[in-house]
Amino acid sequence: MTICGVASMKSMYPVAWKPKYFLFSAILHVCSLDLVLGGMCWASMGKNGLCKDLLAERLSKEQCCKLGGSSVSTSWSPTDLEPGALFFWRVLGDGVPCTKCKASCTDVECVPGKKCVMRSGSPKCICSPNCKERGGFKGPVCGTDGVSYKSHCRLKKRSCRTRDQSLSVDYIGMCQNSCNKVACPTGKYCLQDQNLIPHCVKCATYCSRGLLSTRFVCGSDGWTYQSPCHLREAACRIGKAIPIAYKGVCKKSATCATISCKSGQKCLVEKKTGRPRCVTCNLLCSEEETSGKRKDTNGKVCGSNDKTYHSWCQMFMDACATGVVIETKASGPCRGDKPSDVFNSNWNYVNGSNVLIDGI
Repeated sequence: MTICGVASMKSMYPVAWKPKYFLFSAILHVCSLDLVLGGMCWASMGKNGLCKDLLAERLSKEQCCKLGGSSVSTSWSPTDLEPGALFFWRVLGDGVPCTKCKASCTDVECVPGKKCVMRSGSPKCICSPNCKERGGFKGPVCGTDGVSYKSHCRLKKRSCRTRDQSLSVDYIGMCQNSCNKVACPTGKYCLQDQNLIPHCVKCATYCSRGLLSTRFVCGSDGWTYQSPCHLREAACRIGKAIPIAYKGVCKKSATCATISCKSGQKCLVEKKTGRPRCVTCNLLCSEEETSGKRKDTNGKVCGSNDKTYHSWCQMFMDACATGVVIETKASGPCRGDKPSDVFNSNWNYVNGSNVLIDGI
């Protein structure tokens, strides 16, 4: 029996017929939704053997598979559905029964770094980076994600599986806690970030001259720089980030009352020197960065106030709450602190939003 053309799909597809699909068919019958001649082309098939990601409508299998080219995931279903029926199958029915265009790895072209293999009777592109190419790195490498990998090949596989195309080799060797043992590739220099984690970066070797005095900036080191570009160049040379304290020439008598911060910034004071520093305090920290749900100590930092924080972000927001500059003293918990010993900050993550809490 054909119900709005849908019940006949039971014999049309090699997918288990579930009771709920019969319910959807009944609903379609009540709605008097008609089927349109043609077929539907899908970008991929789910693990349940059903399709949801519609590529095109009213195509024959030959047209659909030609549209998909050498893609291993292109799939097709022989009947076009009206919008209402399509909604029930895709949203309420977990997808539309479909069949893959490719039945084997023949003529299948996977993207670079992947190869085609047969899995459960169907072709599938899996991660398989070329680890034998010349010029590759030998031995362990440190990734741009701050994680050490046993080999460049392991890093490539991680990049493929996580679909993180930005993941690459930062430098050769295990990841370090300082620039002392980091050997950067030619043309790059070691620079420590706000967490004192080293990275290999390209330094600006030339900053335009003849800039107006309004471009002068005062660095947190107390030195005046001709422009933000010159400040970054100096930071790269010494291998440590130099935050901009405020715009203009540095003044020994400067205080939060005598300098002007940009809109959205707050003036903090350096505890040792009393120097003012403009910072942007509307930073959004994730719950993971403030709740300590991670069991490992990765991300924890020891602040210059000798307090251990779950993350640099939490430490930074605590500085905003107290009005005093807090910088990273060391990566990981402060000496003598256990991994579980974390400072009860003046700033907390409350109900999914960043909230300053006074009086703690």
